[in-house]
Amino acid sequence: MKLLAAIFTGSLAMAASFVDSLMDVFASSVNLIAVRIGGRPADADHRYGHGKAEGLAGMFQGAVVGFSGLFLAAESVRRLVVGGVVTHEAAGLVVMAVSTAASVWITWLLRRTAKATGSVALSADSVHYASDVWMNAGVFAALLAVRLTGAAWIDAAVGLGVAGIVVRSSWSVLKASLDELMDRDMGPAVERDIRSAIAQGVPEARVVRDVKTRRAGPNRFVDLTVGFDRRLAFAEAHRLSEKVRRAVAEAVPGAEVNVHADPDPLVPADHAS
Repeated sequence: MKLLAAIFTGSLAMAASFVDSLMDVFASSVNLIAVRIGGRPADADHRYGHGKAEGLAGMFQGAVVGFSGLFLAAESVRRLVVGGVVTHEAAGLVVMAVSTAASVWITWLLRRTAKATGSVALSADSVHYASDVWMNAGVFAALLAVRLTGAAWIDAAVGLGVAGIVVRSSWSVLKASLDELMDRDMGPAVERDIRSAIAQGVPEARVVRDVKTRRAGPNRFVDLTVGFDRRLAFAEAHRLSEKVRRAVAEAVPGAEVNVHADPDPLVPADHAS
């Protein structure tokens, strides 16, 4: 509806809003495929699973939508300079009214489902669609202002603003996808949770070091080294390592945890320099 209205009215604000909606549809469609692929278990060729499919999908969709947003921004600037005409504003107003109502309904549905399921992803989506409500309302107000005043520059100015939001959103998708593909650390808060879980659950762990974390789609990976009293028997050290692994898995749900056990101290006291 927005695409047809943008062609029919010549409104850049409408065209920018269409690109934003296209990003929503495109992102959901690509992510649906990526999540299905990323959720496949590890196999002989992909020992760490297929989670990075989501990062690749994010890079693709972010690039496509980002270029569209840059084009609309350039066109908005051009029209602000040379001028332009918006026609059939009434049709655009009807489309934006329907779109705003749809965004309100989707936001309500996402929030209700997120509350019922405890889904963080759905909760985040509801925030995004809530911003769409205000964006659609802004485009509606711009078309109404053009209809009442005949000032076509308002449409180009709003189009530039919406295009800026689209570019910013696409950049955030690109950055998040790039961080995932480059195995960026999951952050200091996660490491604090890991160390706290070990300290509380496995007091025998004398030293925790070399904590490494990363994510790949729905998959989480944690590697760390733990120092135990060097006088412990091998079997006991192994048992405590498994206890550490379970504690970390509870702190980082769904994570694949690898624990390396070292004797502590590494060098016997009577040989230390």
